[in-house]
Amino acid sequence: MLKRLTPIFALIALCWAFFVVNNLILDGHLNQYGIRPRHIGGLPGIIWSPFLHGSLQHLLANTVPLALLGSILCLRARNEFGIVTVLGIVLSGVLTWLIGRNAYHIGASGLIFCFFGYLASLTLFERKIGTLLLSIACILGYGGIVRGILPTSSAVSWEGHLAGFISGIALAWFFSNVKQAGTEKKVPVT
Repeated sequence: MLKRLTPIFALIALCWAFFVVNNLILDGHLNQYGIRPRHIGGLPGIIWSPFLHGSLQHLLANTVPLALLGSILCLRARNEFGIVTVLGIVLSGVLTWLIGRNAYHIGASGLIFCFFGYLASLTLFERKIGTLLLSIACILGYGGIVRGILPTSSAVSWEGHLAGFISGIALAWFFSNVKQAGTEKKVPVT
């Protein structure tokens, strides 16, 4: 089972390694490589922002939900985790770049909201009892984070949260349709 969780452990270790280098060695200078909306120079931040955190409190607040929701995805299927993670980073980053305030948006919370949106909405697209139970568990366990998509603090990227949530739902819809199309039997026309 631990082998199946290797991808999420590696992702979390990467976030912590970036934190040590950025905040303890470089005094936070890498934060300028976060997402800076509607600036061409902010485009690389789409890839780098999930690994950058402004403080230890910020990183700790993201580590637990990232570990729990990411572990659920890994246990479903490691390739599903990889695809949702990569596409979630890109989609939520692009959306944040398009709709975000003019500030540097950093942190893994967009990816966390992507994982949550994906897992919570799967039951809408995959009508299976196991998926329903998984969605209910995610909503009961982490449903309160949905309030994070509302603008409550200028220090919080609610735009990144919203972008991640939308990306997760879109990915759940897309992959459910791909799976469904792959399992449908083709009936010959006579």
